[in-house]
Amino acid sequence: MSSTPPPAPTIPGLRPQNGFRLREGQSQFLLKWAEALARGERNALGVFVPGYGKTITALASYLVARELGIVNRLVVFVPRGNLRDQYADAAELAFVFESLGATPPTYCVADSDRVFVKNLQTEFVVTTYQYAAGERGNEALLEYCRQSNALFVFDEVHHLADDGTWATQLARFPHAASVALSGTPLRSDNKTLFGVPFDTDADGTQTYRALHEVTMRDAHAEGGILKRVDAHVVDYSVRMVHTESGEEVEVTLSDLRNEADSAKEVDAYLARQKLRFHEVYLDALVGPAVARFQEKRGELVRALAKSGSLLDGWRDHQMLVIAMSNKHAAAILDYVRRRFPGLRSARIGQDVPTAEREALLQAYRDGEIDVMVQVDMIGEGTDIKPISVIVKADLVRALSKTLQQVFRGMRYVPQWPEEANRCDLYAADDSDVVQTLQWLASEEKVGILRKKTVEREVDPTAIPDAPERNAWTLKSVRDAGRQTMRQEQIAAYRSSAQFHQAIPQAERPAPVYDVAKQEKELRLACAELAKELAFAVDAPVSHVHAAWKRQIRGQAQADASVVALGKKKTWLERCLRMGRLL
Repeated sequence: MSSTPPPAPTIPGLRPQNGFRLREGQSQFLLKWAEALARGERNALGVFVPGYGKTITALASYLVARELGIVNRLVVFVPRGNLRDQYADAAELAFVFESLGATPPTYCVADSDRVFVKNLQTEFVVTTYQYAAGERGNEALLEYCRQSNALFVFDEVHHLADDGTWATQLARFPHAASVALSGTPLRSDNKTLFGVPFDTDADGTQTYRALHEVTMRDAHAEGGILKRVDAHVVDYSVRMVHTESGEEVEVTLSDLRNEADSAKEVDAYLARQKLRFHEVYLDALVGPAVARFQEKRGELVRALAKSGSLLDGWRDHQMLVIAMSNKHAAAILDYVRRRFPGLRSARIGQDVPTAEREALLQAYRDGEIDVMVQVDMIGEGTDIKPISVIVKADLVRALSKTLQQVFRGMRYVPQWPEEANRCDLYAADDSDVVQTLQWLASEEKVGILRKKTVEREVDPTAIPDAPERNAWTLKSVRDAGRQTMRQEQIAAYRSSAQFHQAIPQAERPAPVYDVAKQEKELRLACAELAKELAFAVDAPVSHVHAAWKRQIRGQAQADASVVALGKKKTWLERCLRMGRLL
């Protein structure tokens, strides 16, 4: 039987080059997007597990809509600065557009800079929800959007509640179409999401309608996207004393959770009694995690050395601890440093100065820190693939938030052996987070999280020839209170999708045209030419600039666009050649 992959479907606006091939889920979404646009629909939701390639999907969605004559500009909104920078990576942008068969666009980052307003021909603008909702940014983006037919991409749309401040401000912007993207399109407060299509049943129940979704099952079946997972649930006994009678009672955390009126009360009790700071708690939860972390590092070194893959620049496993407060994070870091002094450890939180925090995070990204303790500082868009041990010691129980935390350690590392691509999650059996882990273990879909269960139809031809089996099995129960749930891959086959890792760096296209960078370079060039011309004609520099201002009928220097600056540079060069002010 031939192993040649089937030809890629034809998608309007996309002409893949150099062997580039979209993943199956990306192709399906983009085909459905083109069909929806042809039907007159203008808003779509795409659900993709982290690591599946939302950035490529977003940019390709624009090319499809542009090809169909619906849009001529792209505006991407993101919740975090690191995601903004990820979209605005010049080299990666150029590579993606070239691979998709399109000319790289001009682009600009919209933060505190209004360059894109002075250069309305800029094709692609990426910004944050915070800037777009702020007074200055809102007015600037409103002006930009009024001058074009824009496609809006709402990345990580679960941040965008329909009645929130951000959504209220974004609703002012005119646009031709929109695409909402998320791995977990559900809010813990159950609020409706902005820009997301949904159906309303007769009883008033709203169900989000995804154009296409890629679930965890899909990603594991395709292979090379997510690590497999071992979830370790730690249980131990708590001795309590009745403040009035003096009666002592000893129960396990799981018993305490089951007997309480609600998990919220248990969490409040444990936090109030400072149990999570106790040495015994840290020994039971953090201790085994660090031990497993050290074991995995040794296994990886031996495996890579044996295969001859232990080369310069290789990356070892890293560990992430999620604490409930800055004070809690400091206590955990102190514990790790006392018990495991050989590990390079650090913490980041809002109480750490910004410059120090950014330096520590960059060191962690670069593999210079082994264990990072943090409080909600490492989220969407922070892709540190070697994270493969996570300790969840905070009070967060919300399903969408817990999944986002877990996904920080689930990115697949192509350079590692298959067995090394496994993430160990540690949590105590004292809150609803355990129910979330059990929900994961039940192999229910993690794609779009709707408000009611929807059966999914499966194409029989898409199922590999392998016997049906459960995705998760009980691995062991140890120490009378710790159990490990292991997620197995649904299938072992790999898709034929290939990505930029396969393209040598030397063969990648030149960076795209960054409008802000070009404007800065032109301003510097004009300043130097003006100084040279002033010296040549024996006049103050201010006279040179005034002469140019007369040429353009009084436009302020600060308002000059890239085009205007280019004309000024040409005029200054002509004046120098002529030896006088023209």
